[in-house]
Amino acid sequence: MIMEYSRWGFGDLRILVASFQMLGGIGLLLGMYNNIWLLCLFSFLLTLMMISAVIIRIRIKDSFLMTLPAIIYALVNSVIFYIAFLEINA
Repeated sequence: MIMEYSRWGFGDLRILVASFQMLGGIGLLLGMYNNIWLLCLFSFLLTLMMISAVIIRIRIKDSFLMTLPAIIYALVNSVIFYIAFLEINA
């Protein structure tokens, strides 16, 4: 995994990126059970992170199959965000 982060151009930031991903996952879990605002916020932030990952994968010319997990995670988080946003505004 260290080589992957270097290939993406984020070798020095891998611990920070992994920490943000872990915090995002924890935020989603807390938001599901406690606070819809947390769910909305963290799903939005994870959507942005995954869209960035897709852009980076395209920029370094990865294959579609290598980019597919980031696309799927971006879609899943955007659906979670949309549903949470609708529930807040209902």
